[in-house]
Amino acid sequence: MLVQTMESQKKRFEDIRVLYVDDEQDNLTSFELHLEDEFNIATFNDPRKALKVALEDPSVGVLIVDQVMPHMTGLDLAVKVKKIKPYMTCIMITGNATKQLAIESVRNRVFYEFLEKPVNFSSNEIKQIVIAGLSETILHKTKSEFRFGTLELLATLIDDKDGHTHRHSQRVTEWAMKIASKFNFDERELMLIKEGAMIHDIGKISIPDDILKKPGRLTSLERKIIMTHPSRGGDIIDKIPQLKELSTMARDHHERPDGQGYPRGLKGEEIPLMTQIVALADFFEALSSKRPYKDPWEIRDIVREINTVKGSQFRDDVVNALFVVLQEEKLISHDEIEAVTNEQAA
Repeated sequence: MLVQTMESQKKRFEDIRVLYVDDEQDNLTSFELHLEDEFNIATFNDPRKALKVALEDPSVGVLIVDQVMPHMTGLDLAVKVKKIKPYMTCIMITGNATKQLAIESVRNRVFYEFLEKPVNFSSNEIKQIVIAGLSETILHKTKSEFRFGTLELLATLIDDKDGHTHRHSQRVTEWAMKIASKFNFDERELMLIKEGAMIHDIGKISIPDDILKKPGRLTSLERKIIMTHPSRGGDIIDKIPQLKELSTMARDHHERPDGQGYPRGLKGEEIPLMTQIVALADFFEALSSKRPYKDPWEIRDIVREINTVKGSQFRDDVVNALFVVLQEEKLISHDEIEAVTNEQAA
């Protein structure tokens, strides 16, 4: 019966890996001896190697650390990991639990549990703490999935309200993620880009339907009202503390490096890279998709148009990244892009 329970428990959590990092080999050996039959575990005596695995292995969900180790403290290791993987559940095992360590841990919102050495890894208490840590990771991931599902639903409502842009937000998100993959973003930053792209047009919710869905040419006044959607969107997101980091992608996706954009006339580095990526993805998707008032542009014409505004409307490195993506998607070759560029330079 006990064997069945252990097998059932390991199967339940088999997709989530537990890392234990300690420079004392006896502790690592004891941990392996008593827990490897019930959990998917790995041990490290070097925090630098553990950091690399924790960041690169998507299955790692629980990080157990000693505090005093060569090269890096347990607190530093946990902070580095949580910065990139905020859903990670971190547990501290230490014989040096100082008041300052506790204060820093609370301030950084790092540790789920503190345990003082010596630890009896054969005890049921340790197993229950590991189970609780794994459950906490599952709960955090579930909340994240629910959050993104909610944003997807919101994006669908935005596109449905517009009437002209079916699945526009989803396609902008797909292109934004492909462009972002060419930069050195960490996992958390990529998630912010994904979420921000999904709701970049949220300000359109507050634009009157008779303007947003107007089939003909807009008047000057109607155009000005449409152009308020970025600032309206930024204001909406700013009112939701959990989404505040996404507000720039709503408010500033029509800003330009040359300062000729709107609503704030930002210039150059004042526009975050994430926002410029979403802006170019939005621009590309608008040109490449069919609308009631236009057919999709040919890819060479899109490249020509983007080349025309390269450096003024969009950052050079973001444009270059898009062109790499277009080649990878086999939409256009490197030689064709060069030919278009040379034609414009002539």
